[in-house]
Amino acid sequence: MKTNFFLFAICFTLFFTSCSSDDDGGDPITVSLVGTWKLTSASGALPVDLDMDGNASTNLLQELPCFEDTITVSDDNTYSQNVTEIIVDVDITVQPPVVTADCTDAILTETGEWSLDGDQLTFTPSGMDPNMVTITLTETMLSFTDEVEDLGAVALVFTRQ
Repeated sequence: MKTNFFLFAICFTLFFTSCSSDDDGGDPITVSLVGTWKLTSASGALPVDLDMDGNASTNLLQELPCFEDTITVSDDNTYSQNVTEIIVDVDITVQPPVVTADCTDAILTETGEWSLDGDQLTFTPSGMDPNMVTITLTETMLSFTDEVEDLGAVALVFTRQ
């Protein structure tokens, strides 16, 4: 079964402005997510061999080094995401099912809106249903776990550019 898998499913993400408490219990610090973020880590719960080299790994970027994902977050609560298009092949005739993937030459662009309530980020890609994730945010790193079609829970880390 072949699916055109935009790995927006892997990432479909996010961003914006978050508040967190100081270690000393002081006033909340506002950390802005406005800017450009690049995917630097994608870890699955189970090892997969997407590149069919005989070595399964939970490091999805090692399994698919051609994949890139960059998100530009704007202060008007909109975002734009550029992601490498992925073609995924799932062979369900064997148990467990075998999932393979390969990048195309296409870069897909998704736009949408976001909102943040504490550590709960809701992003709504244009023309699609909203998705909510719980984020961890620092000045240089944004991370969260999201469900990805055919791969399950994937921990994603984006680094500020």
